[in-house]
Amino acid sequence: MSESPQDCLSHCYLGITNQNMIKPPTKARLYINVPLNDGKIITLASDQMHYLLHVLRLGVGAPIAVFNGVDGEYLATIIEAVKKRCAISIKERLRPQIQCRDLWLLFAPVKKARLDFIAQKASELGVRVIWPVKTDFCQISRVNDDRLAANAIEAAEQTERLDIAETKPFSSLLSALQHFENERLLIWCDEASAGHPALNISTALATAPPHEKAAVLIGPEGGFSESERTHLQSRVNCLKVSLGPRILRADTAAISALSCYQSICGDWQN
Repeated sequence: MSESPQDCLSHCYLGITNQNMIKPPTKARLYINVPLNDGKIITLASDQMHYLLHVLRLGVGAPIAVFNGVDGEYLATIIEAVKKRCAISIKERLRPQIQCRDLWLLFAPVKKARLDFIAQKASELGVRVIWPVKTDFCQISRVNDDRLAANAIEAAEQTERLDIAETKPFSSLLSALQHFENERLLIWCDEASAGHPALNISTALATAPPHEKAAVLIGPEGGFSESERTHLQSRVNCLKVSLGPRILRADTAAISALSCYQSICGDWQN
């Protein structure tokens, strides 16, 4: 019998992870925002109860994996499953806590479905902070912060990630940049540089100065204003890059830039 895509992914995952990891025979993995320790009993929220009992059709005794972004990942079992209540018991720790590399994504938000996509894929790609920023040519006036956070959590649940990407409230680009430390490398994806080989992101990252912290900046589909460009060009530790010969949509640009970074400077090398 051929393996399902999920089985193949699980086997690949087992092959590249630390030997200290124990992989439970679970169908479900949940983020639970409470402290975790052996023997603890936790009553699940209604949406998590619905997912386990009605979507996955699990029952008493079924194993699940749980994590909270702080204490690592634990094996748990369902010990109660009734109409309006589902409780689990924490059994043992499967993996110690680790954090993703200190990589941020700043981006001018786009329409709702594509915004969901960016949040999900940024979380999958190991971004630690997801920060929607308002630029001069940004067409979006408000962002649903709760929806953004929910997408980041869902992506972490599905991808074996142990920490949760922090989502920042929608704020102006200049305000966000004021929170940057000088040592954080700002990777400015400049659509006006498209087709300039000297600014190619792969070459630029391969020769970038050593750094422990980085941020990728993606502008709106109308580009950056002259005042924004002047400010970015004047910043210390700002790396202007091109994402190839074509001008990409904002969501495509974000995923492309993050993938390049993780491949050349990030945790894809591990």
